[in-house]
Amino acid sequence: MQSPSDAELLTDYATRRSEAAFARLVERYVALVHSAARRQVGDPHMAEEITQAVFILLARKAGS
Repeated sequence: MQSPSDAELLTDYATRRSEAAFARLVERYVALVHSAARRQVGDPHMAEEITQAVFILLARKAGS
């Protein structure tokens, strides 16, 4: 069985508020977002804050 695409997961979260879909997106991208933030700021604690902020913004703006 093929796993859902990012677009499908985002649509599922935006329309049905599926926590499972959002969690799957986070699982897929948390390491990438964190490593990019860490490279930019050089501070692991700040990188964690940035990572959280990215996913909070995604949750808020998923419908748009």
